[in-house]
Parts: sequence; C-alpha cells; structure tokens
Amino acid sequence: MKKKHIILCILLDIAAAMLIPLNLFWLNCNIPEFVCAAVSFIVLAVTVFFFLKSKKGKTAKIIVGIFAALTVFVLLAGSYCNPYWNGIWFRANVDFYSRSYDDQISAEEAVEDLEYAMKYLRKLYPDFYSRVPENISRQYENVKDRLEKCDDISVNELAREIESIFSILSDGHTFVRGNYSDRKVMKYYRKWANEGYEINAVNGISIEDLLEQKSEYYSFEVASWQYEWLSDDIATVAGLDYLGFDIKDGIEYTLISADGQTREEICYLDDFVTWDEYLEFNNIDESQTDEESFVSYEIDTEKGVAILYLDECTYNGEYINCVREMFEKVKAEKINNVAVDLRSNGGGNDQVVSEFFKYLDIDSYKIASMGWRLGFLYLSLGSGVSENPRYEDLLFNGNLYLLTSAGTFSSAMMFAEYVKDNKLGTIIGEAPGNNPNGCGEIVIFKLPNSELYMQISTKRFYRADKECTDKLVYPDIECDSELAMEELYKQLKGES
Repeated sequence: MKKKHIILCILLDIAAAMLIPLNLFWLNCNIPEFVCAAVSFIVLAVTVFFFLKSKKGKTAKIIVGIFAALTVFVLLAGSYCNPYWNGIWFRANVDFYSRSYDDQISAEEAVEDLEYAMKYLRKLYPDFYSRVPENISRQYENVKDRLEKCDDISVNELAREIESIFSILSDGHTFVRGNYSDRKVMKYYRKWANEGYEINAVNGISIEDLLEQKSEYYSFEVASWQYEWLSDDIATVAGLDYLGFDIKDGIEYTLISADGQTREEICYLDDFVTWDEYLEFNNIDESQTDEESFVSYEIDTEKGVAILYLDECTYNGEYINCVREMFEKVKAEKINNVAVDLRSNGGGNDQVVSEFFKYLDIDSYKIASMGWRLGFLYLSLGSGVSENPRYEDLLFNGNLYLLTSAGTFSSAMMFAEYVKDNKLGTIIGEAPGNNPNGCGEIVIFKLPNSELYMQISTKRFYRADKECTDKLVYPDIECDSELAMEELYKQLKGES
C-alpha cells in the first residue's frame, strides 16, 4: 500500500475521534453510545485491513496502530465514561426551553423520554454505581406501566411522573422539570408582598398540606428547598397545572399578613401575564437589575464592617478583582469585621471559596472529599485538606460573618460549610438548602420528545468535618434570613 493509504487511515481516525467534541459542543442532537462502539469497530477493521495489505515496514504499522488505538480509546471513553456525553451544557446555541406545559405527546414518546431519563440516571448517578436501589426500580416500573396505558399525556404530566422517581433520591441537584418559554405569572404577587402579605393556602389547601401532599413532585434535601419550588409554582399557570389545579374556574388564594390578618383573593386566567407584562404591571425596571453585578461590596466605616454581596458563585476576573479591592480597603480603613451575604445564592463554582480564603490567615483548611461517577468507573478524589496560598500583603485577622438562607445552595452552601467546619467565622440566618454530604456536579440534558429539562448529579460529596453528623450546615445564630443583616449589626454592637 502507498504512503497515501497511511495518511487516509490517520485521517479516518481523526475524523472518527471528532465525534466526541462534536457531541459536546456543536451537535444539538443525541448520539447513542453504541454509535461510537460501531465507529470503533470500523476503525479497527480498517487498521487490520491495512496491516494485512500493507507492504510498508514495521514503523508504518506502528504509527497506524497507535493512531487507531488512541481513536478507539477516545471514542469509547468519550461516550461510555464521559458524564457530559449527550449533555447540553457546553453546546453552542442550545434552546434550554421545553415544549409548552400543556402540549400532548403520545404514550410511545413519553415512554421513550422515561427510558432516556433512566438510562442517564443509571449511567451517571454516583449512588447507582453498584446497583439501582429497589425503590427506584419499583417506581420506574409503576410509572412505565401508567404511561404505556395512556393514549397521550401532557408535558407537565410527564414531568410529574418522571419526577416521582427522581424525588426518591432526596437530591436537590437531580430533577426533571419543565422550563417553559410561555410562562405566565400571577401579576399581583409582588403587590401582595409589598402590602405585607404572603400566600398561606391555595383553593383552601394550606401551604403546609401542599408541601406534604405534593412532596413526590419535587427533588429536595430539606423542606425549605421544596418550599422555594412550591412558592414559584403556585404563582404561575404552568406551576398550578403541575400541582394539579384547574385554573379555568379561578384560583382562590388565602393571604396572611405578619400580624395574622387573612384575606381571600380569586385570580382567573386573565390575571396571569407574561414576564414582560408582569414587570410593567409592577413598575419593575429589569434593565437596571440586569446591569447590577453578581458581586459587589460596601464599606461601613462607622460600624467597622465590610460586606461582600455575592449573588452567584461565578469565578472570574470580576470576582477576583472585587474581592481584592474590598480587602485593600479593609486594610486601609483598618476594618475588623467582614461579612459575606450568600442569601439566595444558588451556587456555581466553588473556586470562589478558595479565592476568598486566600485573604484569611490560615495555612490550610478542611475541604470536602468526593466520589465521581464516570460511567462504569468510580473515582475517589480529594485528600480532605487544602493548602492555602495566602495573599500575604492583605491578610485579614478580624471577625468573619456569613449570611445564609434556605436559597443558599450548592457551592454557596459549601462556602458556609467550610467556614463552619474550619471554625473561621459566624453564620447568621437560615440553614442552606442542601446537605453537605449530598450530591452535585451536575450534567444537564433535554429529554428528546417533551424537551423537559433534566439535571443529574455525578459526584457524591463528603463533609469537610468528617466528625460532624449534622445533615445541614446549621447557622450559629438562627433567624429569618430577611432579618440576617439586622442580626449582623446587633452582633457588631455587641448585642445578644
């Protein structure tokens, strides 16, 4: 065989290996893992054919053989062991929205979506490495049986059915939900809140009873996180439908004020509006909100405190520069107290924690260790201790406070966990919304027919303080999260 045949073999290998980055970054479609196995077989077959027909020397065969072996490894590892295979997080131009909540799909399509969801749950969930628990398998069979017997089913109903399986895991990171572009919001929600009222019951069913009755519709680790989801659903058309309410004849809301006064309000379909209409009705200028950064700080020299406001755990140049600038002013103004406001921070990148800790005068600190599910592999990672490369010029030796809420989640919870478990400061507010011994590091998918949004955890985390048996990161000073800032200033004044 001629030299060009060697080049063709190598080009075939490169083209085959390109399936992996194409799937991860560009192709907005699902490729079954067996396709990579089939392509691997073709690569091996072509390589064997080359070996049999080639009159070239040993060197050429070694080169072709190495390229083929690498290609097969990339294809099989990149599909069967890669947790992001067929995930949509890294893909360009992805539409994250589901089909409309009341769209009907056939029983066959619904079962196909169920099988897709279960396939990746079995493949990726860290606790399923050895086997799928019996209660999960049993509920899956029940759901499949119901779907096979129906003529068709709405997207929302399918979301409920699949979530009834996922919710058994009690993992706030792993769930199936509709993410609807035509979402309509009850327009009086902000108005009632401004008047000092909150919703206490829907159609005569109290929020407490709803939380209990509909618990299988939500994946959560603590009740406060379920409440976050439920509070959103009772104020939207799609959410009310998800909960099983029929809005055609109106929805009766029971409102209660802080001093115990109640009143009834009935809302009809016309009272639910698009997000833009909701903003206009409530005179909210979202453009001003959008311009606000996810991270900012203020220095209160009179009270001797610097407060970092962190709305999301995004680790980038803006965060790094903001934290440095704050600690520069802390040093210049001789501020002895620093607080981080993590209320309603839903998480992100835990590097925000390690970057912040570089300003603390500690050599090392305890961190979470973890197990990572990579298909049929399970890797144990982390020593449980992190060295701290300190910023010696700006070390802070004062008092550290963290403000938390039930909406403090994932990496934001980890921020509180590391402060608590290393005894670095005081936590004020509510317990964050997930378990430090829980799961995370999600992969995101869309189900093929309903296009429902699906998250699956791939890592199991183990708390930094291995001796601690608490299921949550409990605050040192518990209070309503809305009063956490007020409580912080009481602590600064020395009030109990």
